[in-house]
Amino acid sequence: MAFEILLAILFSCAGTVCITLAINSFLQNRRLAKKQDQKAINAITEKVLSQIEPLLVDAHSVADSFEEHVAEKKLIISEINEALEKRIASLTLLLNRADAIIARKKESHPQEDSRQRVFDSKEKILRLAAKGANIDEIANRLSLPKGEVALVVSLHHRQSAG
Repeated sequence: MAFEILLAILFSCAGTVCITLAINSFLQNRRLAKKQDQKAINAITEKVLSQIEPLLVDAHSVADSFEEHVAEKKLIISEINEALEKRIASLTLLLNRADAIIARKKESHPQEDSRQRVFDSKEKILRLAAKGANIDEIANRLSLPKGEVALVVSLHHRQSAG
């Protein structure tokens, strides 16, 4: 009986050793597989990063170039705005001067202006009539009433005939 117990103890120890060896072998295989998986993951990560990195460098370069162009355009727009503001100020000044001159002329010679316009219209009417234009053509060209054109032409003919 002691021998059987001794054999049982020996087999149980051998079983424990076998189980322990099996567990150790399993754990080593698992660690090795994890290392291989990690190496594969690292290799893929490196490959992806090596492909993305040039794209990021190019994108950064394009963004810098775009930023420079935008800054240049802003400067040009600013310069144009300044030039336009100066021109607007100059034009406003010129218009104010012209308005003042016109107002002074009207105050000093209001009848002379209207007489001059009538004389200028008469001269234009007679010039066109001399070239052979009829009353309708003259009235349309000079934006004058037909009656006025007809009156000027007929008075001129009377003066010339008389």
